Amino acid sequence: MVDVELRYLRIWRAAVGLLAILGVVTALVFVSPASNLAVFLVAAFTAGAICLSAGLGRDLPNSDLLNMVPRGAVLGGLCVLSICGYAAAIGARTVTLLLLVVGVSPPVVGWLRSGRADRPARTLPRRPIRLPKASNRRLNAVHADDDPEADWPMPKYLVAVVRSLSELSDEELCLAWRRSFSQLERVTGPDRRQAMADVRRAYLDELERRHPDSFAVWLASNPRAAGNPARFFTHRADH
Repeated sequence: MVDVELRYLRIWRAAVGLLAILGVVTALVFVSPASNLAVFLVAAFTAGAICLSAGLGRDLPNSDLLNMVPRGAVLGGLCVLSICGYAAAIGARTVTLLLLVVGVSPPVVGWLRSGRADRPARTLPRRPIRLPKASNRRLNAVHADDDPEADWPMPKYLVAVVRSLSELSDEELCLAWRRSFSQLERVTGPDRRQAMADVRRAYLDELERRHPDSFAVWLASNPRAAGNPARFFTHRADH
């Protein structure tokens, strides 16, 4: 099922990219260059500001912000320019096209599928999630069932996130905790969200195992899910 979702995501992105390219070309043909430039700059500035605000709200590191903000600005400007091109070419039917693109997007499809899965007649038993080796009690508990047929297919992003936690430094562990929040927001499907939540719990368990007193102080500070715990566990918060 995970492979099917990944393929569908790639197909949807390819289709939207093709539509966006056609829309930009249409805008270059039907709209004046001055208007295109003005629309692109305004949309890029707005999209960049939104990405910057979202990144700062999540306490993302500067390296992630430098990657996310320019990319979001360019993509936002091109998308709005593409919409203007379709509006100039096909008029009000652009709204129907946008609704169709949003309606078949992976988040919407995943939400519809999860709503169906919540019905009693279609509820499936949850299979244990096996993650790579780690040194904390909760993550090891996930490996209780050694039956290979019960393995849930491991998404590639989890393999990249979950390492042997005992080998991570305190700074790397705090950074992994912060980045896992944005990864949790991006995943679709209940099984994949549960797997990512298990990874975040593993990070918390490792922080508590290493620094129980600092962990208690951090929790007493009422931290945010996307907050930066580095100042409680390391000597410097900006890493």
